[in-house]
Amino acid sequence: MCAAILRNSIKCINFRINTTALTKSNFCTSAVRGNWRHKDSVNVEQYLLKLDNLPEHYQLIYRAPLENYVTWTKNVSTGTVTVIGLVAGWQLASTMSFMNIARKIDISMLVSNETDLYYFAAGFVLINLAIRAFVAKYPLRIYKSADKYVAVYGSQMPVGTVKHYFERGQIAEYRNVLNPWSHIMFMLGRRSSMLLIDYFKTPSEFHQLFQEKRT
Repeated sequence: MCAAILRNSIKCINFRINTTALTKSNFCTSAVRGNWRHKDSVNVEQYLLKLDNLPEHYQLIYRAPLENYVTWTKNVSTGTVTVIGLVAGWQLASTMSFMNIARKIDISMLVSNETDLYYFAAGFVLINLAIRAFVAKYPLRIYKSADKYVAVYGSQMPVGTVKHYFERGQIAEYRNVLNPWSHIMFMLGRRSSMLLIDYFKTPSEFHQLFQEKRT
């Protein structure tokens, strides 16, 4: 599910960043790019600063797309796994088994064998774990203040955000052949993150992340 969302949102981002030749990189343009930098962008930025509880001297330089979809997917998957967990807990705490509950429901349209429900339950749990990993690596916004940066991620809870602080120069490519998103993975400090380069305020803001900290 997460991979499908990313594929639809970053069709034009299919290259690997060369950190030694950033100034020569060609950045693709997108019809969606810069939608948040409209005539009321100052008001939007102030609203987001208050939403993320950051001082006014921070400046918004990156805003990822699909925030609402990511939140919705996370909450729906969490609700599904919660229901499965409650049913499993009820089964352990009572004499009624999971199969007895299933027999009271017409499941012939879903599975041909009652035991397949266990595979469905395990699949939902694995999908939820994958979504959780995606949320933890998908910064919604990045702000800067001089050489200091803060990345804002969605919380693993139904609401709220998590902040990660790092400084200029504390970024590197994160290569992993097993990761389907390795071409957009970077280490921000000690946290691996997905950066959709097309959604920085300007290309220079991305370049500056790799520059040495000013003394």
